[in-house]
Amino acid sequence: MPIVDRPLKGEVGEGAGFNQILGHSLPDFRFTYSNNISYKRLSLYGLVDGTVGHSVYNQGEGWGILDFSSSYFDAANQTVETAVPLGYEWRGGPSESTGIGGLYDVLGPNNYVVEKASFAKIREVSLTYKVGPVASVGDWTIGVIGRNLKTFTNYSGLDPEVGATSAVNGGSGTIGSGSGLFNQVDAFQFPTLRTFTFSLSTRF
Repeated sequence: MPIVDRPLKGEVGEGAGFNQILGHSLPDFRFTYSNNISYKRLSLYGLVDGTVGHSVYNQGEGWGILDFSSSYFDAANQTVETAVPLGYEWRGGPSESTGIGGLYDVLGPNNYVVEKASFAKIREVSLTYKVGPVASVGDWTIGVIGRNLKTFTNYSGLDPEVGATSAVNGGSGTIGSGSGLFNQVDAFQFPTLRTFTFSLSTRF
């Protein structure tokens, strides 16, 4: 069963769980790579960027544990020996006053729902073709642009590029900094959209 880290009997704070640093919202580093290739009238542009070393509080997974809907507890292909007991889901002990012991943690951050969320994204790919004059008019170029085409990550949520811009109420208090840059909380925000754009331009 999951174990809550508590002070020893007789120590300050006896009975309550310790607050520990589980991760950090600011990354160790970011990187960007772009390249442009041209061949005759064709031009191909690509942009990849990424963020390495930050953590995200996956509040959606926390709610999934509460509602018994997290895939972590899907025992369809498990045996009696390997299946995870439902008790893993609920928070434990008289001092927290809820449940029998587990990972829900009254929606408080713990080392199960706080995940490493490093990622790299194919941020943009564009392909353009220079048509030239049409009926002796203009200098036409057509193109197609795709953005946010692919995300490479081990993060279990929808998108590791998240951040709550307002306070998010957790079971052990309120988390909020007013900035999505610093407040890496995945609280049901829409993921970054994949978009495709067709372009047509000319000059005279």
